[in-house]
Parts: sequence; C-alpha cells; structure tokens
Amino acid sequence: MLVGQRMQRDVVTVTPGTGISGASRLLQEHRIRHLPVVERGRLVGIITDRDIRRVLPSPATSLEVHELLYLLDRLTVGEVMTAKVITVTPETLIEEAARLLVEHRIGCLPVMQGDRLAGIITETDLLAALAEVLGIRTTSARLEVVVEDTAGSLPAVCTAIAAKGGEIVSLFGARATVREAEVPVLVVRLEAPDVDAVVEAIREAGYRVLSVTW
Repeated sequence: MLVGQRMQRDVVTVTPGTGISGASRLLQEHRIRHLPVVERGRLVGIITDRDIRRVLPSPATSLEVHELLYLLDRLTVGEVMTAKVITVTPETLIEEAARLLVEHRIGCLPVMQGDRLAGIITETDLLAALAEVLGIRTTSARLEVVVEDTAGSLPAVCTAIAAKGGEIVSLFGARATVREAEVPVLVVRLEAPDVDAVVEAIREAGYRVLSVTW
C-alpha cells in the first residue's frame, strides 16, 4: 500500500506570516493537529498544536486578556514552526512512512509531488491503514500458530485452513514468548464456518496453535 492511497489531499495550510492565534483557530476549527507552512507555493515548515501550546502563556500569568491577545497577534508561525521537515511522496510505502514517524517521533508527514505539497499523512491515517491490512475491522478469528520454519510451514498451514472452508483475511509472521523463550509464529486472521475445525486441522498437520481469539 502506498502513501498516495491513504493521504489527505485537502490540506489546511498557513504562511510564515500567519499569527499564532490564527493558526490556533484553524487547528480548532478543522479538528487537526498539524499545519504545513507554505510560502509562494513551497513548503517551508510545519507547526503543530504542541508548538503552539509551548508558546502560550501559563494559565497562572498575571497578564490581562487584551495583553495576551496582543502578544499572540504579534507572534507569527514563522517564529515558532519547525523549518526542517521530513516528507514523503505519494509513491512511498506505508511501512516506510510508519518507520519515519516512529524513528523521528513525529505525528505527520507532508506528502510532496516534486516541489508541490500534494497531501499529508498522519499517524491516525497510518493506524487506519494498518487496521485495514490486518483485517482488524472484520468479524474474524485470530490464530497464533507456532512454526519452526516460517517459509516451509506457510503452505501447510494455509492448506489446513482451506481444507475446512476457511478464508484468510490477513497473515503475517511475528514472534511470541513461550516459557520464557521467543518462538516464531504465524498470526492468521480468518473467517470459517467452523473455527474449531480449522484449529484441529492445523494441529493435525503438526503445528501448535498458541491462541485463538475473536
């Protein structure tokens, strides 16, 4: 799956000259947390709700309301934004986008098509994509099957599932802890007329089913 398939194309942006109070209003009105900063059609930075909270006066301040508004109106996005922005393209793999978010501890990635801002993808978008890929939103059973050789075991497990009328929704390899030792497992989401029969078929094929959940 590519970023271009999951990104938001209608992006709310600001300029470096936008006041902090104006940027804060946009975040609240659109219920978003990130605003790309664009100048003359070019991406020059990004500002987040966290950046804005960082520069807001403490609730314990002795300043009057009109003084606070005056200060906020004078403070601009360009003074607070992050200028070094990590970006992706519509052709970037979803997995790579997720890696960048985790590695850099950020909440969104502007999506660039050449020099043009084409969209934005957030951690929420990526979680929704992950839920779709893993079949989490379906009414399916989830099995963890212990395997010694993932590549060699895959055909056997799939055959056992198919033999009982099961249909695989998603499948991936992972590791689980069994008796304080890590073992390779196949995590399978499937739909079947009789899940218990599928589990028994997998066991008869010589594999241990570690867990079954719905």
